[in-house]
Parts: sequence; C-alpha cells; structure tokens
Amino acid sequence: MRPILVLLNLLLFPFVKLSEAALNNDQLFNELFPVQPPHCSRTPVVIAQTSRDVSSHVRGGMQMQFPIGLGTAVCFRLQRRDGGLTTSWLHTIRLAKLEHHHPISQRYEFGIPEASAECKCECDQTAASCSADTHLYKDCDTNIEDQTCYRTFFPNQAPIGCAEEDIPKMCCELKFRPLDNETYTAVKLEQPSTFATFEYKAYDYVKGKWQEQDEKVIRTQLDLGTQDRIVDSLHKISLAVAAGGRASHQLESGMYFTKSNPGGEMEELRMAPLNEITDNNFDRLGWYRKRADGTFHVQNGIVRLQDVHKAKSTNCKEQKYQSVLAAQFYEPSKYNLSRPLEASFPWIQSARIYDGSRRQAVVTHSQGTNLQITLQLTQEADEAGVEFYHNASKIRDFSGTIIVDSRSNRFLNLTVYGASGKIDGVVKFSPNPQSNDLYSFTTFVNELNVTNRSLIVPLPAIVDDGQRMICLKADEMPLTQGLCRIIQYYEVPLEIDLVSGTWRYHIGHCPDCNKRQYRFDSFTKFFNPSAWLNGVKSVGDGVHLVISLVGWIAVMIMVMFIIKYIVYPLCKCFQCLKGLGECLCPNSYGFNNSSSHRKDHHRDRDKKIDRNRERRFSIEDIEHNEKRHRRRRDTDEEEERASRV
Repeated sequence: MRPILVLLNLLLFPFVKLSEAALNNDQLFNELFPVQPPHCSRTPVVIAQTSRDVSSHVRGGMQMQFPIGLGTAVCFRLQRRDGGLTTSWLHTIRLAKLEHHHPISQRYEFGIPEASAECKCECDQTAASCSADTHLYKDCDTNIEDQTCYRTFFPNQAPIGCAEEDIPKMCCELKFRPLDNETYTAVKLEQPSTFATFEYKAYDYVKGKWQEQDEKVIRTQLDLGTQDRIVDSLHKISLAVAAGGRASHQLESGMYFTKSNPGGEMEELRMAPLNEITDNNFDRLGWYRKRADGTFHVQNGIVRLQDVHKAKSTNCKEQKYQSVLAAQFYEPSKYNLSRPLEASFPWIQSARIYDGSRRQAVVTHSQGTNLQITLQLTQEADEAGVEFYHNASKIRDFSGTIIVDSRSNRFLNLTVYGASGKIDGVVKFSPNPQSNDLYSFTTFVNELNVTNRSLIVPLPAIVDDGQRMICLKADEMPLTQGLCRIIQYYEVPLEIDLVSGTWRYHIGHCPDCNKRQYRFDSFTKFFNPSAWLNGVKSVGDGVHLVISLVGWIAVMIMVMFIIKYIVYPLCKCFQCLKGLGECLCPNSYGFNNSSSHRKDHHRDRDKKIDRNRERRFSIEDIEHNEKRHRRRRDTDEEEERASRV
C-alpha cells in the first residue's frame, strides 16, 4: 500500500499546488478590488396584501411593490432573530440592462467603391476599335484582384480637333475596387422584442469586509405581461416584472450597416441611406456588393452604368475629356459615412449585431423608463420580516454645457465631481439664481464610493437659447447647500449632406486613334458654295458668313498684290544675281537697266520693225495682184459680149 500512496501523492501534488496558487490569486484580486455592494437608492415601497388560494386556503407571503430605474439598485435585509440580534444578508436587486432585440430579415456585404474611368475618343465614326458592338452594355476583364470593369459608349461628341464632317465617339472603361479592401455588412432590422436584465446579489459583512454569498442574473421579456422569476438560490424570494408600456425610445425598423470584422467582434451599427437587398439605387450605400464567392460587382452594372456614367470630349484629337458618375458614396467623390448610433442618439449605449449567426441586433439603452417590480417572500421569510436600506447621496462640484446637436437632440452634457447616488437638478429661467425654476430633473451616479462621472440629461424645448443657471444637490441635501453654476448654451447647425457629382478632367491614351487619311471629297467640299450655307440657321449666321467671305476676298487680293509687286520682283532680282553676279533689278517692263540688256532691247525692237515692214509690203503686193486680176476679168467679159453680138 505504501508505494501506491506515494504514487498518488506524486500525481496529486501538482493539482494541490495549482489550487493553492489559484486561491492566492483570488485573495490578491480581492485585496486589490474588494467586493462592494452597489449604491442602494432610496425607493418608495408599497406593501401589498397577497391573495388566498381558493383550493388550499393558503395565503402567500408578503408582497412589496416599488419602481426601479435603469442602473439603480434596491437593497433590503430579511430579519433573522438570533439571541436578540438582527443578522441577515444584504440582498440587492439592480436593473442592469434594458435591451431591444431586433430580428434581421435582410443581410448582405458591400464595399465603398474606388472608381476610375479610362476613355478614348475616335474622330472616325467607322473605326472598329471604338463602337457600340465593343463597348455598349459590355463588361471587361482586368488582371487586378478584387477589381471589376464595365464599358460605356458615348456617340455624337463635339468635333473639336476633328474634321468638320466627323462625328466623334467616346469609349470608356469603368473600373471599381473596394476602398482600402474594407467591407461592410448591411442589415434590415424589424420590430424588436424588449428584454430587461436584473442582477441579484447577496452580501455578508464578515470581519470588516463584504463577501458575496449569492448571485444570479435574471433576464425577462417585457412584451408578454407580468413575468415571475425565482431570485435566490434558497427559493425564498420571487420577482415579478411589469413594464407598464413600451420603452420610451425605440430604434426605427429599416436598413443599417456596420464594418465587417470576420472572426472578431462586430463594430457599432450606423444609419445612412442604404439599399435593401432588392434595390439598386446609386444614390444610396450598397450598390457595390460582395458575392458569396468573395468577388465584388455592381448590381446590374452592365445595364445601369451606361446611364450612371457621364462623359464628354473636350478635344477629341488630344484625347481630353471629362467624366463623372451620377452616384453617391464612392471615391473620389465626397460622402458622409455617418457616425455610430451611440454617437447620434444619446439614449443608445450600444447597438451591435449579435455575434454568431448574425440574425439578431441588440440595442442597449442608456436611458429608460421605470419598471414596476413586485417582490414576494415565502411564508418562512415573511415571518422574519423585511427592512429596506439606501445609501446617502453626495456631490462636491459639477460643470456642464447645454447642447443642441446636429440632429436637434437637446441635452445637458453634465460632469459631476465627487458624486454618488441620486442627484437632483433645477434649470432656472435666466443666469440669475433668484429667477424661477424652468425645468427639474434627476440623475443617478450608481457608485457606492464618490467618483467623477459624465452624464447626459435630456432637456425639453423650453430650455432655449441663452445662458442658464443650473443648480444641483444630492438627494436629502437641504436646498441651501445646493451648488449653482452658470451654464453656456451651444447649438450645432443641422447636418446637411448634399453631395453633387463633380466633373473631373482627364487625358486619355490611345495611340491607334485618329490615324485615318482624309478623303479627297473632304477637301474639295470647301470649293462647293452650297456647302457654305450648311451652317446658316439664322440671320446672324448669314451676316457672319457674308463678313467672312468679304474678309477672305480682301485677304486674297492682298496676297495677289504682294506676290505681283513684292515677291515676283525679289525673285527676279535673286535669279539675276545667281546668273550674272551683279545686282539686277527689274524695271517697269520687267527687264534689267544694264547696257547689255539695253542692246538686246534695241535689237529686239529693230527686228519687230522689220517684221512689221515686211508684213506691210506683202499686203501691198496682194492688193496689186487683185487689181490686175480684176482688169483681166473685165477685158474677157467685154470680148465675150462682142462675140455674141
């Protein structure tokens, strides 16, 4: 047996050491963070008479009814008599949470698209590189991961840089990719169910320290009438909760979104114009979606982007153009991604998608109406008796600002110093402390020990523009000991998010565009006067045409004058210099004034005179021959008549 005992000691020794280490750690933790009950609020309690069971004729234990607010705690003791001394645990019931659980009916993932456009302009409308067949209602492939591409086609562009008879066209490729590779989850929230979470704890004061003896978390739904729950482990106390109506605040049903965090905790929900899963509105978030296989696409983008994308050529020859998307929520346009709901609504503490199946969204309230609580004791506990306790409230100082935020939420941003428990406040009509009270409120610092805390206190619309005197005092503190401060008023303008598309200038790159050779008819049409009238559509156009023609005729006359009287003589002068080596300037006859040229001129003149003289002599001979022929013909006619006689 001895070897077996030794073996068991060796096996159990590590566990004993671990247990001792764990115990030491718990003791160290309790010393650093000692157990303390919550701050017990002063609560009016109504003792109710219980009904009698008609079958057993047994009356239940005592019932106590009281209201409880969010974050406040009610404390009581069950009296037990031991040798004339009253000893019992301190029982506390605290309303820890008030939640709305919204079912999710739609869910999809999307990204903020980073958009870019690449366009090319072609002057020749017959070019096959840019046509409706290649770019109208088409998509395109890219070699970049997570990038999608769509094509658009724009005919009938302005013929700037092209021939006048050309009808240019533009072809574009739109490329999208998720901005910063981040994705978002869009959900549609439906009508919620309301749940309240209570924390029950029992403490015992032993050797100058509080020790926690019992603990239980109770969750109950408030939409189904009064709910009964057993509170303690000894089954002596039961809790009945009645809402008395719906919660004072509720998030509207609709579309919300949050940043996706695969494998981690979801971030806070945000509210913005968002597409439902069946919608495709480019003025709302969610038009650039993620498929189940992880790729992104524009919902029905092949058809819709032809209408959403706008582009126009500013110089087709130089490939200059402008481009814009008739959409919102994309880069590089300006857009507002909105703030988390907890920053937009003061009554929301948090709003998140419940991790796991992502089928529920939980909205936790930071403010709420009181719940009506009923505590019922068993017969044994009833005989012992019940006594309620509360802690004293304190406040040392405070500061604050009255704010109307961009969503017109009006509240007092209050910071209290050295405070605990219930704090009562009054807003005066003016900065004068003697002015009448305008509005009263109560807030809570649910800490047993004094602390510094920032609080949000809603205010009515009657607390309007201007400085106000605000006075605070701890519960049960005399009014004369209250603290009064002049509080400033600030109003933030309404948040207006009007986003308009901006035309962006680009220069395309297309080495193969606009390389065609001009046809002969494109040049000869300028010599057709009927073509001049094609652009005349008004009297002003006609006047402009006449002025243009007169101007062109004047220019042509000036050009002819310059050519005849300036260019031509200079050319003759340079030609003579090249041939004779001296400056030879033409005269009015177009000849040079040198002696050699003068002799040539006289010789030419003599030859001309000789030709004229020879021509004159030849004419006289002809006339003489004609006269002699005429005389001979007359003589022959006379001889013939004589012979007849």
